[in-house]
Amino acid sequence: MSIHSSNNNFDQFSHFVDTCEKIHAVASKNTKVRILSEYLACLDKESLPIAVLFFSNRVFPPGSKFVMNIGFNTIIRVLSEIATLDPNQIQRIYLKHGDMGALSEYAVSKKNMVSLFQQQALTLLSIYDRLKEIADTIGSGSNKDKKNILKGLLINSSPLEAKYLIKIINGEMRIGLTEGLVEIAVSKAFDQELEHVRDAMLFSGDISKVSLLAKRNLLHTALIKLLSPISYMLADVMLTAEEIIKYYNKPLICEYKYDGIRAQVHKFGQEVRLFSRKLVDVTNAFPELVNAALAVRSSSSDIDFILDGEVMAFQNGKPLHFHELQKRLHKKNVTEQIMTDVPLVYVVYDIMYFNGENTIGKSIKGRKEILSNISFKDPIINSTYRVVNSEQEIIAMFEESRDIGHEGLVLKDLDSQYHPGKRGRYWMKLKKELDTIDAVVVIAEYGHGKRAGVLSDYTFAVRDDTDSNQLRTIGKAYSGLTDDEIFEITKKLRSIMIKDEGYSIIVKPEIVLEIAFDSIQKSNRHDSGFALRFPRIKNIREDKDAADIDTLQKVKQIYEKQTYIMSKIGRHGSRD
Repeated sequence: MSIHSSNNNFDQFSHFVDTCEKIHAVASKNTKVRILSEYLACLDKESLPIAVLFFSNRVFPPGSKFVMNIGFNTIIRVLSEIATLDPNQIQRIYLKHGDMGALSEYAVSKKNMVSLFQQQALTLLSIYDRLKEIADTIGSGSNKDKKNILKGLLINSSPLEAKYLIKIINGEMRIGLTEGLVEIAVSKAFDQELEHVRDAMLFSGDISKVSLLAKRNLLHTALIKLLSPISYMLADVMLTAEEIIKYYNKPLICEYKYDGIRAQVHKFGQEVRLFSRKLVDVTNAFPELVNAALAVRSSSSDIDFILDGEVMAFQNGKPLHFHELQKRLHKKNVTEQIMTDVPLVYVVYDIMYFNGENTIGKSIKGRKEILSNISFKDPIINSTYRVVNSEQEIIAMFEESRDIGHEGLVLKDLDSQYHPGKRGRYWMKLKKELDTIDAVVVIAEYGHGKRAGVLSDYTFAVRDDTDSNQLRTIGKAYSGLTDDEIFEITKKLRSIMIKDEGYSIIVKPEIVLEIAFDSIQKSNRHDSGFALRFPRIKNIREDKDAADIDTLQKVKQIYEKQTYIMSKIGRHGSRD
């Protein structure tokens, strides 16, 4: 039911902003959902998909060619120009408020610039078009052009509109909504069964498309769409073979855990697209995989598919270090020489779509049978796996995986369906370290000696389980990166600096590191209450963002189990 009319003007950004304020002001999730559903029901087909994206802390749908790439410093400069404030003064105000949205609200309230044109009310559609223009602005002079577009938007904004405009751009809405609550609001707004909304999300992964289907009463038509990414199924972690066998007590698929980046390969006719774990299009980074995907056959016939697997740097039958793969990801133009220097392999371990059929509802046993009948062409290969039923079989394959150079194992319930976007105990990781922690850098310090002048010491944090917006520091690492990596990460850290404290800088939580360590101990040094012992940087995870980092709960679980693990190693000998 839509009560949209030209008199109501629900498409205006001011209505969106007022709704955000109302949602933020209440603690009850039910009340948040009610406020949101009443607002969504009033939107037309142009404004609805934009609104649900913004409420879900997104600007563009997953897999969109558009990516917001407007830095902290650019926003600071624009705000300082609008309000005639010194950038250092702006930075001090930011530290006081601790939020870019609040800073923008303050700066625009002090603005002394006006638009040269008659000011018109901002609408969701006009803002979305301007944000697409920013995202599509590349090349020489692009920073200046982006700055001018942003400045125009902010000049035409009220202080409150400016607050939420910057929150949207930065992906920092923080009004107490999750995509799950947005799904509930969509179901209520258009009188649809929540289960049907969620089923449609499993196929589409795009809340903007699902909201329109709900509005039109067409959720039953939702299908996995080729060339548009769907959310990945995720694995949980267990720490010993014994724990895994006791938990499942049945045969399991067991395959190597590869030290690469997750990738989804879509092929439809003569078009191929690859998507990262962030659901970003990374097709241009892997031209040899595109060519190999076009050559895939089944029973000598051309086929369409969506594959799930891992891209690794691979040479002479051995995986190369993750750092080598990072070199490929940094290149804008992948030449024949680069492909020779850093050869790749794509290891396929699942399939979500095959020749007109969604396969996510099949068991993994059935999906593996489909893969076994497909002829892949190098450098695309089918994964190695076995069915295991004992602790000894898992340990033997674990040692085999380690000897080859992989990270460990992934074990999977034979009956498990593919659950997009879900982490559960259908899939379980067993890694060769005690474990690793994915954490985000919050403070960076300058090094000494040959590392003087570069930021080489990093304090990192995990996410608090009770408050997803709260980060808790867990340690500091300064080893594991090459000089070239430190040089590159220094440039990135300076670009996201919040405050310069001389010897160190405070940064926006954007850079994710994979941290290895010897053990975890309780500590008052960090506000998490724990510290990693002998932490070292294993990888810079450019394929992940702050939403993907580990939680304090995982740290606690590892802490509680490590004594038991160490006692097992002591009885049976070192696994190294």
